[in-house]
Amino acid sequence: MPLDDLTPRRMAAALRLWHALHGRPRRERITRDQRRQLILRLRALDGHADGAALRDLARGLFGADHVPDGPAWKTHDLRSRTLRLLATARALRDGGYRELLTAGPSVRL
Repeated sequence: MPLDDLTPRRMAAALRLWHALHGRPRRERITRDQRRQLILRLRALDGHADGAALRDLARGLFGADHVPDGPAWKTHDLRSRTLRLLATARALRDGGYRELLTAGPSVRL
């Protein structure tokens, strides 16, 4: 194992693996809300890649009953949320996922 700035995180990952291999899985570190946000981001990215319009994305993510028709859409909160989800999903796709891999607990040295 290389001894660098990521050594504490690598050690924590190795310890989690050891626990899992010996039938002692540890509690997940990602919260329910974080998981929900990641799922929404992936769904937004998939829909956008399939060519869905922004309003259609919002309908798919939040339900058609919550997305207004007409000019009210331009200033609606769900439009802003959909744009933010899409922006953060693109950032994850373009390399931001690496932060997910290095985030989390580390062993104190």
